[in-house]
Amino acid sequence: MMIKKFRSLEELSSYFSNDQKCKDYLAEMRWDGNPECPYCHCKVVYKKRDGRYACASCGNTFSVLVGTIFQNTKLSLLIWFKAIYLVVNSKSGISSCQLAGIIGVTQKTAWFILQKIRILLRDAEDEFPDKVFGLIVEKRDRHNKPYKIRVADKPYRLHPKLLKYVKDESRVFIDDRICYQSLDESGIAKYRVEDPYPLGSTTFKSGKNVVVDVFWLQLKRMIMGVYHYVSRVLLHRYVYEAYYRYRVRRMSNDERFEDAFGRMFRVVEYRIVRPKK
Repeated sequence: MMIKKFRSLEELSSYFSNDQKCKDYLAEMRWDGNPECPYCHCKVVYKKRDGRYACASCGNTFSVLVGTIFQNTKLSLLIWFKAIYLVVNSKSGISSCQLAGIIGVTQKTAWFILQKIRILLRDAEDEFPDKVFGLIVEKRDRHNKPYKIRVADKPYRLHPKLLKYVKDESRVFIDDRICYQSLDESGIAKYRVEDPYPLGSTTFKSGKNVVVDVFWLQLKRMIMGVYHYVSRVLLHRYVYEAYYRYRVRRMSNDERFEDAFGRMFRVVEYRIVRPKK
């Protein structure tokens, strides 16, 4: 349900003049007028005078923030709303330094906000590092040199990475490099093309056009032009962020915000935000 259209960041900031308006919007998006206990999922819930809720079944009291990305936050909800709006509506992403200057927090706080949002932008069923279905593409330039952003940093390391992160029966678009010769043994369905990228083309010429180069270029522009450096431990989060932005590219600003906001109803723990290397 479309609750409110926000065509710009200024409209969003002026509408949410206080935290109570933010909580009302969050409750409408989360429950649509029918509050539910996050502990026992009972629908018999009573609203208290202080704005919190009490469950008739388990007796627990809770707020609308429990069970969401905003749980236990000390920041204003408007700061979170602004961050979500900027992340999903920035074509090439937004750095933590730039976000910190806009929403008025430190760079460290902005970094944690961005990481939490990136974690929830991916589909719930794609829990990294579980194996996923997808395309593994190594794009080459006109001098036949591979780009720096790729699956593995060395050709002989490509096969183990595919086995670790790609499900069987996935379609892998490749060229005739020798490092791909052993893919038949892995059970991954190989789709060979002699010249997947004709000069000046952005699609595969293999019967059916598969547009993947657009996403690849956006990811490269995002990492090299905005973030400049991405660690291997957190690289997958930036990939999921770019993939989400690519999938909702035809939505308007307010539709993207609403879609992303609907993904924020999960708790992101500190140990997940900053994993051990």
